[in-house]
Amino acid sequence: MFAWNSEISPERRSARLKMIMVSTIIGFLIVIGKLINIQIVHHQYYSDAARNQHTTLIDVEARRGRILDRNGYLLAGNRAVATFQIYWPEVLSEGTVQIDSLIRELGEYSLVEFPAERRPGNQILAIDVPYQDAIILMNSGLPAGVSVNVNQERTYPMGDMAAGIVGRFTPENSEGIEEWFNSDLQGIDGRLFIEKSATGRYNLTDPDADNTPAVDGQDIMLTIDARFQCIIMEELERATERFNCEWAAAVLIDPTSGEILAAGSVPVRAENGSLAMNHCFQGYHEPGSTFKIVTYAACIEEGLIDKDDIFNCSDGFIDVAGHSISDAHEMGILIRDEIIIKSSNVGIVMLSRFLPDTTLCQYCSRFGFGLQTMVEYPDESRGILPYPGSSAWSGVSSAQIAIGQEVTVTPIQLVLAYSVIANGGILYYPRLLEARLDGDRWVREESIVRSHPLSSETAETVRHTLRAVVEEGTGASAAVNGIAVAGKTGTAERLSGSSEYLSAFVGMVPADNPSFVLAVIIDGPDYEYRWGSASAAPVFSEMTSRILAVEPELALGGGVLNRNLIAGVME
Repeated sequence: MFAWNSEISPERRSARLKMIMVSTIIGFLIVIGKLINIQIVHHQYYSDAARNQHTTLIDVEARRGRILDRNGYLLAGNRAVATFQIYWPEVLSEGTVQIDSLIRELGEYSLVEFPAERRPGNQILAIDVPYQDAIILMNSGLPAGVSVNVNQERTYPMGDMAAGIVGRFTPENSEGIEEWFNSDLQGIDGRLFIEKSATGRYNLTDPDADNTPAVDGQDIMLTIDARFQCIIMEELERATERFNCEWAAAVLIDPTSGEILAAGSVPVRAENGSLAMNHCFQGYHEPGSTFKIVTYAACIEEGLIDKDDIFNCSDGFIDVAGHSISDAHEMGILIRDEIIIKSSNVGIVMLSRFLPDTTLCQYCSRFGFGLQTMVEYPDESRGILPYPGSSAWSGVSSAQIAIGQEVTVTPIQLVLAYSVIANGGILYYPRLLEARLDGDRWVREESIVRSHPLSSETAETVRHTLRAVVEEGTGASAAVNGIAVAGKTGTAERLSGSSEYLSAFVGMVPADNPSFVLAVIIDGPDYEYRWGSASAAPVFSEMTSRILAVEPELALGGGVLNRNLIAGVME
């Protein structure tokens, strides 16, 4: 038996120590190299990777500006909605049970029936989920692979009652006021880097990141009064059913400022669901006898006729360059104002002969016809106004224009022209924008005068005659109990469009010191309703009665609405 020799020779011990030292140095150098690679060579890469493991980038959608009526009623706003989606490659086979449970909880918002079928990529589970419902599901814990995007959806509390004015907005398309003021309303999106907290939730803003806060869109206030807009639209809907017309439109305006208080056009929608033409601004039509006030006012302004002048309209027709223009019936001998009161075509042609052709057309332009009003609405029409010397001018043009033919207008042009008579001779640019929100303060827009077509004396004379039209002439069906109305009927034979006749009435209330002017147009009514007195004038009366019932102060006159109603909202 022999003893095991556990002793290591000095030479082997020294070799081992050297090997350990070399290995340690090599390991140290490797570590140093790795540190240099991480800290210096690839510092940015690893820094970004670390940041990405602890932070997430969130796109912050700017709030689109609200649209309000003149009294602060919401016409267009926003609501937060969520979209739930799933990335199937991240879902384990046993996780489909949780997905089915989520689909059931999403209920009516779900786009997927359960049991869910696995797909190779991404799938939308639900859209337009109200934020208050979505946050409950998110806080309860979402299955692996499910993510949620929260964005804003535009809401319109008045629906189609205000759609013709407000329009609508989607990321793909915009219409109406939403389109016109899009640059003000849309705001600027931002982005935030959010750090993960100790609980694993993203809830701390990274102060060192390149954060860009969202800038919300600007709120705007319209001149529209939601109460009057509803009245206008309801009565237009009734009129289309009662008279079986092609379309109907009405514009209500404050003559002391050019502020549009309501503007309705029906039908509101085209067959494909998009907004139909808004006839208040975009369509045009023959004005018929409502246009006679231009020739009448021009002759008075030029001092060419006197109130006692007599005109023999007994024949019932008048020859113009070989063409006959006639009255609906023989009217006999008329004095100046009776030509308008009884709406004599023969008499107004006689008046037109006092005016040179160029002078008549100049007055038409001064009243705003043949020109865009520059209202804040897309695709506004300018109508048609021929001028002497143009290819559209003929030997009968002057007479035809005087009676409201060979010229086309928009309802907004027509109501502005009558506002000139209502306010004492001033033509304003119309406005749909009342104010913008600057911080916490509303900054009001100012009305702008476009021209002065008439003297105040002439405007008063015409206004007095238009009152007589309602009290003793063709506009009797536009009368309103308890208040004086001034206005003019119109019946036009359509030169364009699918209908044969157009019925119109434009009036002002109260007659002596108007608070508002209202134009009503009924296109293509059944034959028995073709006269302005048979359809448009009664609709005017009904609208006016309801407006005054809602706001009795308007009966006081002089733009009371403009001075009083808006004051509380602006403070």
